[in-house]
Amino acid sequence: MRSPAIFFLFLGLIALGEPVSVTPILSIPQVPRYFEWVLGAIENAEEEILIMLSDCRRYARPSRVNTLLDALAEAAGRGVQVKVLLERRDEIPPEEEAAFAYLEKNGIEVRWDDPESTLHAKLLVFDRTEVVLGSTPWTYNGLFESVQVDFAVRSPTAAQTFRRFFGFLWEGRYRVEPRLGEAKAPALIPLPEFPEGEALHLEVAARLLEEARKEIDLCLYMLRRYPWDSPVNRLTDALISAAARGVRVRVLLEGGESWMEPDFASDAREVATYLLLHGVEARFDPPGSTLHAKFLVVDGEDLLVSSANWAYYSLIKNVEAGVALLGTPALGSILADFFEALWAQARPLP
Repeated sequence: MRSPAIFFLFLGLIALGEPVSVTPILSIPQVPRYFEWVLGAIENAEEEILIMLSDCRRYARPSRVNTLLDALAEAAGRGVQVKVLLERRDEIPPEEEAAFAYLEKNGIEVRWDDPESTLHAKLLVFDRTEVVLGSTPWTYNGLFESVQVDFAVRSPTAAQTFRRFFGFLWEGRYRVEPRLGEAKAPALIPLPEFPEGEALHLEVAARLLEEARKEIDLCLYMLRRYPWDSPVNRLTDALISAAARGVRVRVLLEGGESWMEPDFASDAREVATYLLLHGVEARFDPPGSTLHAKFLVVDGEDLLVSSANWAYYSLIKNVEAGVALLGTPALGSILADFFEALWAQARPLP
């Protein structure tokens, strides 16, 4: 039985005056910025590495993905405490089993998550000072063949929040209730999402959309709208309401590649059509790569970067990790330019 815990959360880090450094890590096929950044962070770690991943693989054939696991083994060998928490699937792929076994063999504490939950987060915490989170799993496709967006956040307070998040899940304590307070810009708000908790991502994303004045750019692997009264529909409703009041709203989605389930492409087309009919611009990424990033830019200065798709299970049932940044135009400009480049290559609905 899961043990209960209460975890209250309110962070407006920049507003409170703590020095915070945030670096966008923007990866595209064959330009693996995340891989390079994380490898360097592992090699430079001195005391502790905490890792939570939805997918982590070790390949029998030579692969650069294996380099990350080798670096973790080397870190453990020089005395760094390394803990890794992985998603337990009903049927675990052999490459995931191999990754688990390799880590365990090399003296790393590694566990599968609670089988009753879905761990979809991609979260790393280094030396109690730096957090890396976003959309990138440790697979070949995820690291080298996909569009991904992650943030590296250097802040002891943010790191403490996500260390506590990791600690609860490591011990199997899933009944946790983070609480959002009011944050005035500029601010950084960590979003540690527990299953069936307070739906932090949903609440923060809805607030950002509902308060948008000029422009909304949204990039997602998956966006869904449901025929029943789902809380997730608040987000598509907010996109449509923003467009109706004169905000330019653009939504860029993964359109569904040939290897995906057939329903994925049809569901993506359905929600994109619905948005188009209600005044929202919508496009799909070009075929041949995977758009796996999840990020939102509102009015060029309010941002959300996360592991979470905008679907019911993602926002209500899953373990996810994200961060919102308010009143940060310099970072907003970087993400807006990245979105613009993706949008220029995207394709309208057929």
